[in-house]
Amino acid sequence: MYKRLLIFGLLIVLLDSCSFVKRIFHRSGSSYYSTSEIKNIIKEAKRFKGVPYRTGGMDKRGMDCSGLLFKSYALNDFSIPRVSSDQVKFGEEIRLKDVQLGDWVFFATGKVGLINHVGLVTKERPSISFIHASTTYGVREDLLYQKFWLDRIVKIIRPFKN
Repeated sequence: MYKRLLIFGLLIVLLDSCSFVKRIFHRSGSSYYSTSEIKNIIKEAKRFKGVPYRTGGMDKRGMDCSGLLFKSYALNDFSIPRVSSDQVKFGEEIRLKDVQLGDWVFFATGKVGLINHVGLVTKERPSISFIHASTTYGVREDLLYQKFWLDRIVKIIRPFKN
């Protein structure tokens, strides 16, 4: 009897850890942004193009990558986490082939695997673009399918709406 319960418990843990099963059965109570909300968020983000990079910045004087996302959402009356280490936990993980407008792409541009950069997807197929705050060039859009960026993707999420 105990063996059956143990096996049953292990089976539940195994199935619960499977992302496919989570997508079917897991309901977090969170919803996602509508197409019009995403377009408005992207519009706000694009207004910051050319703003120089500044660690911790969130305005026209200077902005960092997570600050760009935070400010673009705030200007649309949405609340998201401020720093990328919290932002990366704020949505459902998405595969590269399933990327849509408004998804967040997280990169490790320094140490392998350590997330230190985030961008917002602004254009879908055939060439995916994202907006981000580059330390060298400030806020700009880049193509995701450039070798530099592709090699550094750690995670892509579809953010939850609070």
